[in-house]
Amino acid sequence: MKNVVGIFFWCSLLVLEAGAQVHFFKNAEVESLVENHETIATLPFQARVTLPPNQMQSLSADELASLERLEGQSIQQALFTWFQNHKEKGELTVNVQDPAVTNSKLTAAGISLHNYQDIAPAHLAAVLGVDAIVIGSYETNLPLAARSPQDREGKTPGEANLAVINLFIYNAADGELLVQFHNGIYGSKARLNDGLIEALLKKVSRKMVYAKT
Repeated sequence: MKNVVGIFFWCSLLVLEAGAQVHFFKNAEVESLVENHETIATLPFQARVTLPPNQMQSLSADELASLERLEGQSIQQALFTWFQNHKEKGELTVNVQDPAVTNSKLTAAGISLHNYQDIAPAHLAAVLGVDAIVIGSYETNLPLAARSPQDREGKTPGEANLAVINLFIYNAADGELLVQFHNGIYGSKARLNDGLIEALLKKVSRKMVYAKT
């Protein structure tokens, strides 16, 4: 799993240069695999943050690691909100575990952002007590975790920025890959706001395995 996530993470810029293509995979047997799913969980994402050179130079290695950890948690929370909103609208067939519960269970089991990618998806799901897990990687040069309230409201103009997400959904019972989603977008600060996940997932929302038909 680590190698798969890593390959798509580091290829993200190439995809952007090719026109921000969307790559979407769905397991051919997904309908039968998720038929009895009741709850899923989203883990913190592996994040890579690239800031302007002057800002990068002002950050220590520990500060950058902390920023990337917070960014990964920001994406986890944003995905939870996205799923939850669709659930409340009656557009989702499963419940989504609260990230606070997810992270607490991971910590109690000695699992962290630094080692969970080395653990089998089925085991992670068992630790969390869910039917499927959502994991992935994320790359940006405008991190949610470091943005000011003004930026979050989309009021601050800025140069072009990028965001790339690689998302994987794994089945708990057998660790099978259910969905793989890769997408990248360009935008200004006004575009890359708290609606970022909505923008990234909009193109495939109707194809998601838990969407009601």
